[in-house]
Amino acid sequence: MVTRLNKADFAVASGAACSSATPGQSYVLDAMGVEPMLARCAVRVSMGGGNTQEQLNSFLKALGNIVQDLRHMSSVMI
Repeated sequence: MVTRLNKADFAVASGAACSSATPGQSYVLDAMGVEPMLARCAVRVSMGGGNTQEQLNSFLKALGNIVQDLRHMSSVMI
Protein backbone atom coordinates (compact mmCIF):
# COMPACT_ATOMS: atom_id res chain seq x y z
CA MET A 1 0.00 0.00 0.00
CA VAL A 2 2.79 2.43 0.91
CA THR A 3 4.55 1.83 -2.40
CA ARG A 4 1.39 2.32 -4.41
CA LEU A 5 0.45 5.52 -2.56
CA ASN A 6 3.99 6.86 -3.03
CA LYS A 7 3.81 6.07 -6.76
CA ALA A 8 0.56 8.05 -6.85
CA ASP A 9 2.50 11.06 -5.45
CA PHE A 10 1.26 10.81 -1.86
CA ALA A 11 3.90 11.04 0.86
CA VAL A 12 3.14 8.21 3.26
CA ALA A 13 5.38 5.91 5.27
CA SER A 14 5.24 2.66 7.19
CA GLY A 15 6.68 3.99 10.43
CA ALA A 16 6.70 6.89 12.82
CA ALA A 17 8.38 10.05 11.56
CA CYS A 18 10.44 10.36 14.72
CA SER A 19 11.87 6.84 14.39
CA SER A 20 12.30 6.38 10.64
CA ALA A 21 15.99 5.60 11.18
CA THR A 22 15.15 2.76 13.58
CA PRO A 23 12.37 0.62 12.10
CA GLY A 24 10.31 -1.60 14.34
CA GLN A 25 7.20 -1.46 16.48
CA SER A 26 5.97 2.10 16.95
CA TYR A 27 6.12 3.04 20.63
CA VAL A 28 3.11 5.31 20.06
CA LEU A 29 0.94 2.51 18.68
CA ASP A 30 2.23 0.24 21.45
CA ALA A 31 1.23 2.83 24.07
CA MET A 32 -2.21 3.04 22.46
CA GLY A 33 -2.63 -0.71 22.96
CA VAL A 34 -2.56 -1.58 19.24
CA GLU A 35 -1.85 -5.28 18.72
CA PRO A 36 1.73 -5.82 17.46
CA MET A 37 0.57 -7.62 14.29
CA LEU A 38 -1.70 -4.70 13.36
CA ALA A 39 0.91 -2.10 14.34
CA ARG A 40 3.41 -3.64 11.90
CA CYS A 41 0.89 -2.96 9.12
CA ALA A 42 0.32 0.69 10.03
CA VAL A 43 0.64 3.42 7.40
CA ARG A 44 1.50 6.97 8.51
CA VAL A 45 -0.30 9.74 6.65
CA SER A 46 0.69 13.33 7.39
CA MET A 47 -1.30 16.40 6.44
CA GLY A 48 -0.89 20.05 7.21
CA GLY A 49 -2.57 23.40 6.92
CA GLY A 50 -1.35 23.73 3.35
CA ASN A 51 -3.33 20.73 2.15
CA THR A 52 -6.55 21.45 0.31
CA GLN A 53 -9.88 19.65 0.41
CA GLU A 54 -9.23 18.61 -3.19
CA GLN A 55 -5.94 16.97 -2.19
CA LEU A 56 -7.65 15.14 0.67
CA ASN A 57 -10.43 13.92 -1.63
CA SER A 58 -7.84 12.78 -4.17
CA PHE A 59 -5.95 10.86 -1.46
CA LEU A 60 -9.11 9.20 -0.15
CA LYS A 61 -10.14 8.14 -3.66
CA ALA A 62 -6.68 6.71 -4.40
CA LEU A 63 -6.61 4.93 -1.03
CA GLY A 64 -10.03 3.39 -1.66
CA ASN A 65 -8.98 2.16 -5.10
CA ILE A 66 -5.74 0.68 -3.75
CA VAL A 67 -7.52 -1.07 -0.87
CA GLN A 68 -10.05 -2.51 -3.32
CA ASP A 69 -7.25 -3.73 -5.63
CA LEU A 70 -5.33 -5.30 -2.74
CA ARG A 71 -8.45 -7.03 -1.42
CA HIS A 72 -9.12 -8.43 -4.87
CA MET A 73 -5.53 -9.65 -5.16
CA SER A 74 -5.77 -11.29 -1.73
CA SER A 75 -8.97 -13.14 -2.61
CA VAL A 76 -7.51 -14.33 -5.92
CA MET A 77 -4.40 -15.69 -4.18
CA ILE A 78 -6.36 -17.74 -1.62
